[in-house]
Amino acid sequence: MEDNRKKFFLRIGSNKEKEYVKKMGALFSGLLVRANYFEASPGMLSGIFLKFDSLKSPVGYIIDPVTYVFKLAPDYLHSWQKINKDKAEERLRSDLKFKKNDALPNDWIRKIQNPTKKQKNKVEIFNISKSYRHLANRYFPGNVANIAGNRSVNNSDFDDATISSFVERVISYQKEAITGRYDTSKYSDFKDVIPEPITILSPYFLIENNEDLDLMQKIWREFDSQYRDENGSLVLQCTIGFLENNLKLLLDTLESNQKREIFFWIDGFDEEKASDSHLRAYVEFIEKAFLRGKKVTNLYSGGLTPFLFPFGLTGMVNNIGYGLQREAEPVKGGMPTAQFYIPTLHVREQVLTSYDLFIKNDLGETKEKFYKEICSCPICREGIKRGVIDFIPFYGSVDYPKSNPDSLKKYPTPVALKRCTYHFILSRLTEYKWAKNASKQDVIERIKAETTIWKTNKSHLEKIREILKL
Repeated sequence: MEDNRKKFFLRIGSNKEKEYVKKMGALFSGLLVRANYFEASPGMLSGIFLKFDSLKSPVGYIIDPVTYVFKLAPDYLHSWQKINKDKAEERLRSDLKFKKNDALPNDWIRKIQNPTKKQKNKVEIFNISKSYRHLANRYFPGNVANIAGNRSVNNSDFDDATISSFVERVISYQKEAITGRYDTSKYSDFKDVIPEPITILSPYFLIENNEDLDLMQKIWREFDSQYRDENGSLVLQCTIGFLENNLKLLLDTLESNQKREIFFWIDGFDEEKASDSHLRAYVEFIEKAFLRGKKVTNLYSGGLTPFLFPFGLTGMVNNIGYGLQREAEPVKGGMPTAQFYIPTLHVREQVLTSYDLFIKNDLGETKEKFYKEICSCPICREGIKRGVIDFIPFYGSVDYPKSNPDSLKKYPTPVALKRCTYHFILSRLTEYKWAKNASKQDVIERIKAETTIWKTNKSHLEKIREILKL
């Protein structure tokens, strides 16, 4: 990652998204996957990464070690798992490293509601997910590995020796995630052409206060010391409040480290709804980090992030299946909703909400106006033949779920979800390709032009334009 090109990475987050990766992944600078998902589907993902690396223009991969999850409440790492009743307690003690005399929480074993005949002698246990158990065993030495899953790890669990071993293990995991799968005599010749990640990421935890920053500085220094290759990257995950109140301290701390590449994640940062001061802190961090020789990639990029390429941003990551920001504490999922990315507003809204916005702002009355005022991507051109009147039938088709045909509520059809997703990916690619070659003035003029399209709902565009003009 030593070249000066701007980069756009595609994150794959579930098996359902592999269709989009296979068809469009080659258009990106690289593919990125969270380590817990890699643990759940190593064969499929290894195959995808090998295939893309073999292309005429190779597309590399990155594995996000997601070490931060082990500081979350253990509930976020657990799932309900069915097991024979007589083995339930034994499994929990084994997986969660409980000692023989330690009491298990009473609510971590429960009866199965409406069990089938095959489940007659089974119960459910609230056990650590296999992927996280394996990551904990790979990452942490000794007692810290035993802690993971039954309580959150904390700063006091890390002394110098623990940090050294932890960093070494996280580096090894990323380097060996794929190559290790072929470490047998059967693949001895093939192993030499198995690619390693295009960058190795440092371990990271969420920074909310100075104590957290002190721990991360020790981790970053150890990463600098152990991983001297140029393709190493520090990961900075912090709250927007800490960034705003400690901007110089963060920049000074990062500058003291050798690594130039920074992968950056502001916890739950919603660029559309952010206050002026929060947006200003974000933009200022990008600009000043660049001036100090750092190359910043946003791990969870919002709608306005592409416009920061001329202001010092080096890279961005796009997520296929969910919104334009992410909380450190995961949100429980539900039935998928069809969301439409509005390129001239740079937000992603549910289809019905998007339609209401178009009507409210008198947009897209004809197909020509739709293409000019809303979107002209190939997906929209395929379905929008008369104007906004075609929007709901094309992007918003619904039906009763096949899994529950008697449901009282309809949900988006698979076709509608696919159309919205392809439109989203294409729209983000278009923004990236435009912004990576734009000047600062180009960006300011474009945002100005887009604010004239919208009568309402454009305050976030006006805010970012004013901030970038300073």
